This record gives sequence, C-alpha cells and structure tokens, in this order.
Amino acid sequence: MASAVNYKEWSADSFDALDPAFVADPYPFYARLRAEAPVHFVASAGEWWITKYCYAKLVLADKRLTTQRENVMAVPPRRTSGSCPWTPNMMEQDPPAHDRVRSLVGKVFTRDVVQRLRPRIEQVAHGLVDRVEGDGRMDVVADYAYPLPTYVLCELMGLPTSEREQLRAWTTRIHLKFDQAQPPAVRQQGEAADDAAREYLSRWIYERQVRPGADLISALISAEDHGERLTFPELLSNLLLFLQAGFETTARMISAGVYALLSHPDQLMLLRGHPELTQTAVEELLRYASPGQRGMERWALEDLELGGKLIRKGDRLSIVLGAANRDPEVFPEPDRLDLTRKHNPHLVFARGTHACMGAFLAITELEIAFSVLLRRLPRLGLATPQPTWEPNTKLRGMTALHVRF
Repeated sequence: MASAVNYKEWSADSFDALDPAFVADPYPFYARLRAEAPVHFVASAGEWWITKYCYAKLVLADKRLTTQRENVMAVPPRRTSGSCPWTPNMMEQDPPAHDRVRSLVGKVFTRDVVQRLRPRIEQVAHGLVDRVEGDGRMDVVADYAYPLPTYVLCELMGLPTSEREQLRAWTTRIHLKFDQAQPPAVRQQGEAADDAAREYLSRWIYERQVRPGADLISALISAEDHGERLTFPELLSNLLLFLQAGFETTARMISAGVYALLSHPDQLMLLRGHPELTQTAVEELLRYASPGQRGMERWALEDLELGGKLIRKGDRLSIVLGAANRDPEVFPEPDRLDLTRKHNPHLVFARGTHACMGAFLAITELEIAFSVLLRRLPRLGLATPQPTWEPNTKLRGMTALHVRF
C-alpha cells in the first residue's frame, strides 16, 4: 500500500515520479502544481509541464508548436532492426503530411466499421465473464480489461488472436520507452520491443499485399485518395499506433473505470439503477481516471510566451492530462466522481487536428465493458483495498485489480 506523502514538501524538480505513493495518487500534487505553477519547466524531465486546462487547449491548437521534433532539432535517422525506414505516425506529424495520412486512414476506419463490431465486442465481453463467473473472483486486469480490447483489435486488424499476449507484451514495454523517469535499461527494453513489433507487423503487411483479406490492414493497403496511397513505412508506423492505443489505453481505462466505480458505491449504485447513464458515465470516468497522465508533446518552433513563462524555440511541452482534466475552473468539484456530469469537455482524446481517430472505438468498448460486467456480476466488489499500480509516470495503470462476486 502506498505510504503517506506530504505534497507540500515536494517540488516539481525534486519529487520522485516513481514513488509508489505518487504513482497511486498523483492528483494532490497536480492540484498544487496547477495552482502555483501551471506552466512549469521540470528539469528532471527536460520539458515544460502544462497543468492548467486553458493552457492545455492552447498548446493543442497553437501553430507555433509542432508535433515533429525534427522541425526544431537534428534527430538521428531511426530504423527498425530490419531494413524499413522509420516514419512518424500521424500523431507525430503536422499538416499537410498529417492530413494526407489521416484522410487515407479515415476512409476505412469509420464509425460504421466500429458499429458493425459492436455485436462481436459484446460477445467477447460475455465470453470473458463466462470464464470466471463460477470462480467468484477474478483479476480485472488479466481476466477482462486486457483480453477484451486485444481480442477485438486483433480480429479487426486480421492478426491471430493466439498471438495477442506477445503483442500486449510488446506494447506494454514500448510505452515505457517514452517515460523519462524510467531507468535507461527499461527504456532500452522499450526500444527493443518497438523493433520486434515493427518486424512482426512488417510481415503481416507483406502477407496482406499478396493475399488481402477482410481486415483493417488489407483495407489500409488498398485505401486511395486522388491517386495517393499509404507508403509501407506509413502503414507500419500507424498500425503500431493502433496497437499501442488500442491495447494499452483502452485496457487500462477499463480497469481504472471499474476501480473508480467500486471505490464510489453511491455512483456504482446509481449506474446499476440507471443504465441509460452509461454514455455520460463513460465520459466522466475518462475524465476522472484517464490512464493518460502526461503526453501530447509539442516542440516550440519559435520563442513564445505561455502562462507568463518564456518558452524557447526547441523546448518540449507536455500536457499533464491528470491535472488539466481536474481543473476546477472547468469542472466543478473536479475530484468528485459524478456520473451525471453534463458539461464534460475533457481532453483525453485531444482536440482539433490531432484528435484521436480511435475515440469512438474506445468509447464503444468501454460502454460495453462496463455494462456487461455490472449486469452479469451484480455483487461485484473489491477483494483487496488497493490495486497494484505500475511504475509508469506517463500512462497510469494497474498490474492487478482483484475483485470478488
């Protein structure tokens, strides 16, 4: 269990981001930082932390900032362990390159595609509950939160579901390479996992180029817009993006949402009695317990002022979503879980040009995951008072969440 933390003694420059107490409950520190230094340079991370909602929105929209660090600094060419050149995914590109890729992906990854997946998502969710229903207890992370999106995404992409555990292992390690608080050896393991996942996906792209099927990879290969097609490196980078977002963020959000509900019996009872609140509840759970704590990085293309601070050309800015989504100027009583919250403009899926293309799929999976679990397991409750949290400062999640029913 996390030890007590005196946040008044901590500063953004000196605190240990991997301290179990901070990992378990970073929100008091975020609140202090947002109030005292909403735009703050964290030397240990080498970046500006943006904790206030209004500044976060500005960062997402400001054309003086870029998602491509290559635009402001010399970056050594990156390659996988094979021969395919490294290319940034669409979330790491500015227009017009971003718009070109997004347009092509958007032709095949549509809301209609997700809607057609709904019955299969429900079938998978019920099947996972069937496996554990007779046991009276389960680990939500291992038995439900990860299997659901990994089955769904593998089937959508045409990848063997028998290999989803290996894919999950890779995506989990890949996320750690972006966390500056991690030891060098851990980040190197993330780089190795990135290489392995790219080699794996490369083989499937080659396979689908020769033998196309009724899957997302085949559809992306054939997608065309005014004679434009995705290049092989673009296919590779964006497929890996789908895996990372589809596996990690959705799975972590399912387990975080279940824990939030079980930790707030009044809200759990409200949702059980009023299932029509599910859509509103999902949006509030995303705001309250989003796994994305820090990210959406931008680099300054020129000197600029933000929140009274001078941001120099080449500086990196990182939005602290865990703080911005609990800004009391936007969300009344932000630390209270309120499943009836009507005005909920959280930033979980970003905004504008780089808004998350997978948001509708994620929301659909979350709605089904919570609805099926609560309907099938009416006596669901925590088996242990606290979950086990991962030491990851950018993507918050649990290694286990034991429940009984």
